[in-house]
Amino acid sequence: MDKQLQTQEWYEALVEECKAIITEAVFTSRWALVEGYWKLGERICEDEPKLKQGGSSLRETLQDLANLLVISERTLYYAVSAYKKFPKLSDIPEGKNITWNKLITLYLPKQKEKPTPPLPSGKYNVIYADPAWEYSNSGIGGAAAKHYETMPTEEI
Repeated sequence: MDKQLQTQEWYEALVEECKAIITEAVFTSRWALVEGYWKLGERICEDEPKLKQGGSSLRETLQDLANLLVISERTLYYAVSAYKKFPKLSDIPEGKNITWNKLITLYLPKQKEKPTPPLPSGKYNVIYADPAWEYSNSGIGGAAAKHYETMPTEEI
């Protein structure tokens, strides 16, 4: 980059305006995500009385909706939780400065995990193990290590 160009006033103004545009876009998109999930929770909660009349639980409905919408059940759970805890969008803490992740982490109850089913008794036909062993993938050394902690074969 030409140092002379960087020192020109119009160029400095361009850089500052571009930074402001990016900052505003990030800010707007974060709030749009919070607002969108809150509206999703609102919509699901609107039909909760109908679900109960039909004998379905909210959890069963969230499982079904998650499959049909190709979204995680956990995301739907948090959307419903956000709406129930903050019935008005303006009640969300930190206002438009909050991110969806921060809202989930700091202000919403954790989703109750489904109980792990008991292991079958008796002998097993297969025992499957997937240790975190070190390996290279098609010439890409340490491919696994980029995603999780690995161990040398000797240590395993």
